[in-house]
Amino acid sequence: MNSTIEALKQISNSEHLEQLLTYMLDQIGHPDPYIRDTLIYSGFCELILNDHLTDAELTLIATTCCDDEYLFFNLNERQGDAVLTRSFSALAIQLVLNKDCDNRFLSHALAAHMLTKSIDYLKFEHDYRGYIENKGWAHSVAHGSDLLARAVSHPLFSEVATVNTVLAILEKCLCTDYAYIDKEDERMLAVIDALLDKGLTEADLLHWLEKLSQAKHDEHLKHYRIHWNIKKFMLSLYGHFIRRQQYETITNWIFKTYINYSKIEV
Repeated sequence: MNSTIEALKQISNSEHLEQLLTYMLDQIGHPDPYIRDTLIYSGFCELILNDHLTDAELTLIATTCCDDEYLFFNLNERQGDAVLTRSFSALAIQLVLNKDCDNRFLSHALAAHMLTKSIDYLKFEHDYRGYIENKGWAHSVAHGSDLLARAVSHPLFSEVATVNTVLAILEKCLCTDYAYIDKEDERMLAVIDALLDKGLTEADLLHWLEKLSQAKHDEHLKHYRIHWNIKKFMLSLYGHFIRRQQYETITNWIFKTYINYSKIEV
């Protein structure tokens, strides 16, 4: 990781951390995957997780990345590069929230603001692409799920949102005609775990899963892809709970509904 920081310093032509951070934030959605992912995001991981930053510097990252020019940058753009800025801002925010969960340093007002923005992100994101040719990972749903799970885990979560709000966001992400192929369903599992830790009961989760399984769309292709996304999510959840030997009622229902199911799909 030290080589990452040195590389970032060379790119920014600065030996000063403040200027380095400014550069990293300015380039957080760079279209070159080496700069964006290997250098910038890995640099944020090194600086934040290994305690190289002051509370003021962490707060700067948080407030900047929650801004409309970062987490909500050009939301109406569906196929351009703006999703890279949004998605990697989400990753940076979750790193800061992770630090605040462990050792509260954000003000109550700022933490609540960050949580609200973090929960809202996937509510409004509509560019669901995973890997983009020549530009690397966008992975908005995966990164947004990481952020959403971190927000739910935060001590102030119950002050800004409810379990049902988060379940509705997951449902919105699954009921899309963009077919997920880059393990987005697996990244959503952390959100379910966080909700269960916050008091979501097995009975309420099963009720939500049953309702989700009934999702339909009048257009055949859209219906097919929605069904694909939901089925992948259900099977990932099944394996997740089986490995942990948890929630037998749910795993039995998923097995009966999605695994031991005789209907031939076209």
